[in-house]
Amino acid sequence: MSPELKRFADVVYQEVQDGLLEFPEVPEPVRRNASLGAVFVSRLEEVGVLTDTELCPHEDMEGRGRCAITAASLSDDGRAVLLAAHYTGSTSESIFTVSRETLGTLSGRAARFVARALSGDLRSLTESPEALDVARRLGARRSMLQTIRVLIATDGRASCRDIQDIDIDGLLVTFDVIDLERLHRISQEATSREDIVVDLTELLGRPLPCLEMKPRPAEYETYLAIFPGTLLFSLYERYGQRLFEFNVRSFLQAKGRVNKGIRDTLRSTPERFMAYNNGIVATADEIEAGILHGELVIRRITGLQIVNGAQTTASIHRAHKLEKIDISGVSVATKITRVDPSRLREFVPLISKYANTQNAVQVADLSANNDFHIALERLSEVTWCPGESSRWFYERARGSYEVALLSAGTSPAAKRVFREQCPVSQRLSKTDLARYWLASACRPYVVSLGAQKAFSTFMNELPEVFPEGWSPDPTFFKELIGRAIIYRATERIVRAEKFPAYRANIAAYTVATLFHVSQGEVDLMMIWNNQSISDELKQLLTVWAREVDSAIRKTAGSRNVTEWCKKPQCWEEVSRQLSPPSHPLPPELHRLADTASGEPTQIELSEADQERVKSDIERCLAVDAAGWARIHHWGLATKRLNYVQRGVAHTLGEYAAAGWLRLPSAKQARHGARAIELAIEAGILD
Repeated sequence: MSPELKRFADVVYQEVQDGLLEFPEVPEPVRRNASLGAVFVSRLEEVGVLTDTELCPHEDMEGRGRCAITAASLSDDGRAVLLAAHYTGSTSESIFTVSRETLGTLSGRAARFVARALSGDLRSLTESPEALDVARRLGARRSMLQTIRVLIATDGRASCRDIQDIDIDGLLVTFDVIDLERLHRISQEATSREDIVVDLTELLGRPLPCLEMKPRPAEYETYLAIFPGTLLFSLYERYGQRLFEFNVRSFLQAKGRVNKGIRDTLRSTPERFMAYNNGIVATADEIEAGILHGELVIRRITGLQIVNGAQTTASIHRAHKLEKIDISGVSVATKITRVDPSRLREFVPLISKYANTQNAVQVADLSANNDFHIALERLSEVTWCPGESSRWFYERARGSYEVALLSAGTSPAAKRVFREQCPVSQRLSKTDLARYWLASACRPYVVSLGAQKAFSTFMNELPEVFPEGWSPDPTFFKELIGRAIIYRATERIVRAEKFPAYRANIAAYTVATLFHVSQGEVDLMMIWNNQSISDELKQLLTVWAREVDSAIRKTAGSRNVTEWCKKPQCWEEVSRQLSPPSHPLPPELHRLADTASGEPTQIELSEADQERVKSDIERCLAVDAAGWARIHHWGLATKRLNYVQRGVAHTLGEYAAAGWLRLPSAKQARHGARAIELAIEAGILD
């Protein structure tokens, strides 16, 4: 057993222990399984094995025919993946073996959950609202499902992985075991591609004819081929989002003009698809090619990644699976480049930059985004909390915290010092960053889509929110940590309130409420300096959390609550039902108190004042998100804007990035218009 695997066992064990507080009401055996499931979901979402996953821990504690479930991913394209976790408590001292019999028991309990969901027999789930919600949605999607994939997740070593597929009510249920060893392998950077092995002879019944670029350059090789639409469907059906690990854009569903065009072509003139479509661009770790009957063919592709063409691939899959469109006559032009894995990070951005893409990809999407995270990582290494005893650790790449812990020294004393300086509670991941930022930008519905989609949204909007040439500075980093402290404190409040379900949604919506009601006037630097929020703010967030829970359920009506929370309309309706903060305000909102002092809540405006407000709002709407970002950072750097104007500029930048779903208030517009005037005078805006 390798030393790396032993160290990884300790990492997973510690993460499970840290996560136990997330499930205070769950019975003890299920609680450990739930925490382990959360660890697996986090890691598997980061590499694209899972998407849009929600925790729904449930296990029958007695009786025969028990069922169990830990998490579920039910996507819009008809894919269903369930996860059942089994905690062993493995550490570097002892990694336990999970027997074939135990794996059989786990798969049987997960299968019974599927059977009950499909049959509508949900009596045993009434005490587990999240599991009940998943079962209802799974049953409602029965007509669009062809298979259900069940992952058996364990922190031990599986004695076998070949669990037989079964049929439940005419539906194929497949099983896949992910044990500690396998999780370790796919958690490493880029190794999730190793499992993508495309045997073209198996999938097509024959190798795929191709053309090779000649002469072959020393550092790469490129092939041109025509992929049948059925091949792309099979690849997406098997691997899903893992095919797009290096893609800089996420699939936007059939809503945009391009996607609708793809769908319409598939439906009306599939034989013209290759003529109309730009094709796809892919990379691979290995390409096995050879001569067959005098023709160059590709037999096998390892580590396939679709760099450009995610929309084409996912649209073909959706059209065939959900709309039953015949794709047998569809062909797609494909360019595949084999690059040494060590150089993929260099090649992929350039391939994406110069490829003829269907949706324009900005250069900033490919390079500045990475620079942004590198800058945050460097700031986290040199920015110490007040008192200089600890610092926040920004985990730019999955596993970098463990690497840093190992680099600190192998002795228990050295590890203890590192953990004291960088406690696990102060570890911040990229997906954490996206959730905290979007919630404070009053977009809890995006957070409710799941960690991966939230991060995709954040990355896609990054060039619009921050101007070219700007880089995070210490003030930005400290305010970012302030947002993190607020969000995590809110999560603790929501847990303490013991809401029966939808806690993740309640937390995101409660944080959004704080920034919405305060118009962004939250003193994040005060929170950074204290490394906590005040008791008064905790009390206010508790009140709002209760109101959010009630409002979400009320506005959902007969709709599924989980799906409702993902809609912008949910936030619009919920935000209208929340009470304003009572006086005295928490100290973190003193700016709100300062700017609001002496102003009545209702004011009768003259016709001239109404025109002025209208003009101010129009001026604010004319500035895009990048422009507001320039104003904010110029005002912060030069102090030419006061703290109210800086706060309004930041808030309006977030409104602009969200497509102005929320318009500026009269007060915001007044401060925003003045900030615009000052920026124009300074040459920041035209």
